[in-house]
Amino acid sequence: MAAVPDTYVPPEPFVAYRAWNWTTEGITSLNGARWTPKVAFEAKCRAAELEMKSHQVPDPSCTCGMYAGITMQHLIDINYIQRGIHGEVSLWGRLCRHTLGWRAQYAYPNFFVVPMNMIPFDITEAKRRRDMLTEFGIDIWLQPEREARVGQENIPLWISDFGYSQQGLSWLIEKRKDWYTRKSAHTLAKGDRIAALGGGIGIVAEIKGGDMYYTMFNPNVIYHKKLKDVRWNERNWRWETTGTGFMRKLEQAIGRTR
Repeated sequence: MAAVPDTYVPPEPFVAYRAWNWTTEGITSLNGARWTPKVAFEAKCRAAELEMKSHQVPDPSCTCGMYAGITMQHLIDINYIQRGIHGEVSLWGRLCRHTLGWRAQYAYPNFFVVPMNMIPFDITEAKRRRDMLTEFGIDIWLQPEREARVGQENIPLWISDFGYSQQGLSWLIEKRKDWYTRKSAHTLAKGDRIAALGGGIGIVAEIKGGDMYYTMFNPNVIYHKKLKDVRWNERNWRWETTGTGFMRKLEQAIGRTR
């Protein structure tokens, strides 16, 4: 079999895997780029636009393009799948291959998987947020386990050309009862998602005293924030803080504890 070149144009859509932010405003890439229902996502080069230059997107000498992992397991391995909802995506147009995945010119999701702890507790808000996803016209699945893994049994929530699944809706009702009886207050814990406003989505790695340590795109870089600066956003159903805080590389942090 011939090797896939670093940059090429496939004869038909190419399947990959990625994660998205899911907020009150809709679906975005992890860098904030908006995805629109029923419209193909077209990657742009911000650097080229700022410099009043133009080149093909993605360009081998640039970082532009729509990013996606090779497979679901690959997305888990590079620590991206925990950062939002996730799912399969079709790529076409120009593609660039890298050791950590793909950069593409065009893309559109094939299905969404929504982790259970991303469903808002408020019924009205939860429905509004679910309706944002159904507008894409693709299947939507619920991830009942906290952590994503290949082969796990997800629950159908919305099936294209059919509508809401009774199984999925019943599961949400039972889950809401469970939340109500077991957790009246939110407590930040290891593994929780945190939105560093102006920086991106991170994952809590450790809580020690009045301090929180979390990672973002690079698991070897640790960010530090005071717990008093972290707030629960009921509408977005997530922890939020302003700014990323202090940063240090993991080997530096480890070295200081020896």
